[in-house]
Amino acid sequence: MKKVILLFFVLIYFFGSSQYYVKDRFSGYSTVKSGDFKAAKDLTLYLPKGYSNKGDKDYTDLIQKGINENSTLVMPDFPILVNENGLTLKSNQKILFQKNSKLIMKPNSKDRNGILNLFNIQNVDIYYPSLIGDKHKHLSTTGEWGMGIYILSSTNINIIGSSIESTWGDGICIGGRNNRNSSDITLKNTILKDNRRNGLTIGGVTNLVVENAYIANTSGTNPQAGIDIEPDSNAYDVKNVKLTNIETQNNGNYGIIISPGNMVGKQQKAISITINNFRDNGSKIGFGMAVTRDKFDQGFPKLDGNISVSNFSSQNNSTAKFRSFKGAPHQVNVNIDLKKIGNTASKSATGYGQKFKNNAETITLK
Repeated sequence: MKKVILLFFVLIYFFGSSQYYVKDRFSGYSTVKSGDFKAAKDLTLYLPKGYSNKGDKDYTDLIQKGINENSTLVMPDFPILVNENGLTLKSNQKILFQKNSKLIMKPNSKDRNGILNLFNIQNVDIYYPSLIGDKHKHLSTTGEWGMGIYILSSTNINIIGSSIESTWGDGICIGGRNNRNSSDITLKNTILKDNRRNGLTIGGVTNLVVENAYIANTSGTNPQAGIDIEPDSNAYDVKNVKLTNIETQNNGNYGIIISPGNMVGKQQKAISITINNFRDNGSKIGFGMAVTRDKFDQGFPKLDGNISVSNFSSQNNSTAKFRSFKGAPHQVNVNIDLKKIGNTASKSATGYGQKFKNNAETITLK
């Protein structure tokens, strides 16, 4: 009997602590539903008579029609299968996923697609989206860009209470196209699990807030990070990015990796990233930093800006709790509080500042 009781408390401790910052992704659900969505269009009305509520029928075109024709809408309160085209949102929309709503990506062979696509739009609020990708049933072995929520060159986007898992690429990807960043993006109470490439990719954005996130078990194709901050080119920016209350667990390579080396080019670029309350458990490397990666100094203006990390802790990492990869020198001011990782070398973490700028050596703290 004592063993049973002990096992019970061990399980309570394990599962209770597995999502430290996201206690309830449906927080505020009743208020939201009875407020902004009181007169919203229920997209169940777009489905045929005798529709399936098991997520086994492709209703992509019908749900897309409902999205096209309404600005405030509620998703059906059961799983919906969508095809390789996913669903494309428009500007000035509010969308509510109910507690049993779910979008399931139909297995396909596409290298690149998204379940929810936000391309060149503005003023969109999405509440409590639940998405499942086709990672385990994908019909090809190529590509790595099958996204859950795919945001490109969009502005004023708020996504609350996401649960996204098993995508062929990233749970959420935020970036730009045609040399235009996304801007003013907010993600709160986010759960990203078992995605193949990254939980969250930050590729080109100004003014991003990520608050309260649990990102776990990312694996399949590199970088395999909980969060990967990695712009595509010198045309894009990473400015005023704020990550607060981030928990990463058992990701294939990194809890968080900051890798903005692609920003180095003809234009002078400055990044600004602030991370507060970040904890990793069991990723290969808790926190990785490759400010200019393996880029050689080609005479371009040095990358400038600021990276500030406070209250970082990491445990059970097979390679390192923290690793900074060498590359070309830069001018980024790096201030990382490493005191909580329990490494004696980290006690003098402030002494790394110039070493980070010189970027001539790989620094590993185990």
